[in-house]
Amino acid sequence: MHYGSNSNYAPCVKIGEETVAQLMFVMGTDGGGLEHRNWNQNLKLAILIQKKANEMYPGLFKPIILRNSRYNQHVTKGAAIIEVGATGNTLEQCNNSMKYLANVLESVMKECEAQ
Repeated sequence: MHYGSNSNYAPCVKIGEETVAQLMFVMGTDGGGLEHRNWNQNLKLAILIQKKANEMYPGLFKPIILRNSRYNQHVTKGAAIIEVGATGNTLEQCNNSMKYLANVLESVMKECEAQ
């Protein structure tokens, strides 16, 4: 028996002929009281990546989630969690989304190098 909708348990998007698992940034903050000086910079990078992904592959990412935990993202600049799909997604759907994420990251890095 399944509870909820399929979109909750297997969030997908169609890119070309492929069905790929949707991705989601989970970003930590200092809202829980633990020190996390760079969380705003980490969030800015996640927004930059997600913006590029939306240009290249609309729907690849779900909205960014901000949390009061820091998830060790305070350890280094640019740290983030990217959730890949959910419990209902297949391994193939998750693997498919990785090549699109790689393309997005490559594009963002090239743009940053050019600046």
